[in-house]
Parts: sequence; C-alpha cells; structure tokens
Amino acid sequence: MVNWRRRHPDFPTPAGGSDVHLEFALGDVVAWLLAHDKIAIPSRVPAATLTVRPSLGAGAIERLRMDDPLLELTDDPTGEDRLSGWMTDTDADTLTRLATATAGAALARLTAPGTTPIAVPDGLHVIDRFHAGSRGLRVTLAWPARLRGTASPRHTGGGIRHGLPHTPTTTFCQCARHACGAITPTPHCADHGRAVEPVLEWHPADGIRCTTLRPSET
Repeated sequence: MVNWRRRHPDFPTPAGGSDVHLEFALGDVVAWLLAHDKIAIPSRVPAATLTVRPSLGAGAIERLRMDDPLLELTDDPTGEDRLSGWMTDTDADTLTRLATATAGAALARLTAPGTTPIAVPDGLHVIDRFHAGSRGLRVTLAWPARLRGTASPRHTGGGIRHGLPHTPTTTFCQCARHACGAITPTPHCADHGRAVEPVLEWHPADGIRCTTLRPSET
C-alpha cells in the first residue's frame, strides 16, 4: 500500500493514524483498487463444504460439495434454517441417504462463504431436490434452528459447548470467546477455572444454538 501511494498521486489520502502508521478508509482503498484493476469482484460465489454423518454415529463421515450456496438462518428459534445449492447426483444421493436413514443426519461442519462454521447435532433433512436443465441438480436442506451452533475447529466438526459468564471477564481470561458473547471455559483460567456451572449459564440445547444469542435473551 505504501508503494502504491508513492507511485500513484491519485491514491486515497490517509484518514488518520500517524506519520509512521497511516490509516486509510477501507471503502476508498477498495474503490481505488477496483478502478485500477488491482483486484476484481469474484464472478461466482465459492462452494460450501458439508461434513455430514449419521446422527446415531453409525457409518462413515461424508464430505459433500454444494455450489452457489444460499444459506438462510432464521431469527425464530422454533423455525428452521435452510441451505440450498447445486450438487452432483452422487453427493445429493449420499446426503439424502444420510438424512433419511435415522431421525436426521448430523451436520458436523458446514463451511459456507461469509459464515462461521456451523454444526447441527441432528435433524438435518432434505426438503427439496429438482433438476433444472443444464444447471444440474438443485438441493435444499433444512434443520431446526434451535440446534444450530458453532462448529469445533477440529476437522471432524461437532458442536462447541459454551455459555454466558456470570462473573466479569478480565484481560487475564484465557477462555475461548465466541461471537455470541459466550465463552468456552478453560480449566486453568484465573477468572473461570474448573468451577463451570457457578460461573456460566449454558446456552439452550447444551450451547448448540449460539447465533445472535445475547445475555439479555437468556
């Protein structure tokens, strides 16, 4: 960025900072980069990756691909989240088999553009699939919104149990923090330690549904 500013007199002027560490408005810089062909707008939405397994734990984990995914997360905890996109017949058949073999498959990990990895312990089901000419097979799946939560960073996925701390969180806290305002306690944390229940209020469904949850809503 410093080199671009030196070479191009029309580069955006700094919005703040110091002489050593200049700060620029993100929108201005992006507009300049686009105008000078330094970056390009993606022509298509990246694919989503689904890591699915039978909810009863019997059977192998399957990793499936969905192109041009559309993820719809409801604000109603009694409703359903939905994901739709294009899949190969093979992947769609595998997904349908896993979802109908038991009460519903477990979505160990969903990695979709613009969304933190999601996990659903069970209840995953296919609600629609149809062929649309040359585009291929369009599949729509859904799951109970009350079960949706953040996926484990481990490759196999799974939900992360976490809750809202009753005690203040200081700068010495070593617990993992989540976007919903909750934490996953670490045994050696000076603030929360091993006394989990007295200092935390677990999220509904054992901490599985965490998106948009705030202390005032518990």
